[in-house]
Amino acid sequence: MAAASSAHPLLDLDAQALLARAYALRSDEESRALYRDWARTYDQTMVDGLQYRSPMVVVDLLRPHLAGSQASVLDIGCGTGLAGRALAAHGYTAIEGLDLSPEMAQVAADSGAYRAFVMADLNAPLPVPDATFDAAMCCGTFTTGHVSAACLPEVLRILRPGAPFAFSVKLSEWDALGFGSTIAALQASGALRLGSITPDRLYANSPEPDGMMCLVWRV
Repeated sequence: MAAASSAHPLLDLDAQALLARAYALRSDEESRALYRDWARTYDQTMVDGLQYRSPMVVVDLLRPHLAGSQASVLDIGCGTGLAGRALAAHGYTAIEGLDLSPEMAQVAADSGAYRAFVMADLNAPLPVPDATFDAAMCCGTFTTGHVSAACLPEVLRILRPGAPFAFSVKLSEWDALGFGSTIAALQASGALRLGSITPDRLYANSPEPDGMMCLVWRV
């Protein structure tokens, strides 16, 4: 799930109001309420209105490192399934989604791209056994009012050794959410191997990079 600026000439007033709420999130309860209300129009706002490209960039970053079409991939913060659908379009069939919002996950389920879902809060321990997935991806979740880098050890826990994790972080939140320092600490401890951290555009009409596209591996 993601949000851009709430003031955008291509969006109607309802969509702008939803974006404004996304930037003002302060609790899980507010997040659940927002995405309950936004679920059915989210894709229209983000893809048609804002030309959101981050899911496709994250998928393209992850795909070369997947063992095959049967690799089990967890789409973290899957929302309506933009990343999962992009990955499924390349023939991958073992995609699972994790999200806080049942309404957003239902839209993702309707796409047929996912084999299962985990309803969970990334700010808490995940109800997933150790070393479950071959890979993970996440786009739109590490942004204003959402989830910080404190979740990274838990994400690594549920990945198999050597599993890749591709994700985006809103550039303006990189330091505030602790991604640089947390990744460095995990790398120093031997829990994580860094692949790449590259500035890129989250939206096709962004005049300059506004996100960080990251690839790491669980050691």
